[in-house]
Amino acid sequence: MRTSCLIEAIEAARENWNYSIGLVPEDKREWKPAPDAWSLKDVIAHVAWHELQMIELAETRDLVDSPWWDLSTDERNQKIYEQYKDRQLDEVLAMAEDAYSRMMEALEALSDEDMGDPSRFTDMPPDWIPWRLLASKPIHRHATRLDPVAAACE
Repeated sequence: MRTSCLIEAIEAARENWNYSIGLVPEDKREWKPAPDAWSLKDVIAHVAWHELQMIELAETRDLVDSPWWDLSTDERNQKIYEQYKDRQLDEVLAMAEDAYSRMMEALEALSDEDMGDPSRFTDMPPDWIPWRLLASKPIHRHATRLDPVAAACE
């Protein structure tokens, strides 16, 4: 995949994400539909954490990442939640915007060759395709984390 195509796909997913967030009144962005559910603020922080991981991968071209990746998905998600749960909405929104901007800058610095060649990334298995890894977190997270939006808009 060409770098420009990946960037366009992420931008489209982000545009939909921003539109969906905009549907939720600000006073409901920290509301939880159930005691054990996440608020929209929690989901925004979760997405931003994943984008921060992609920044590191794109900038360093090194697969060394958070030890949280070694945890089960539920354990990792709990760690992410705990890290950000007490932050204010404005702080989470600013962090998320900064993470997205920095991620896009880091991705723009990658060449088309980088996107298809795992040998350009330290410790990346030879059967992995870099663009798939780089795309999987932001696109998947933007497209699938909208349950709190739906709940807050009911």
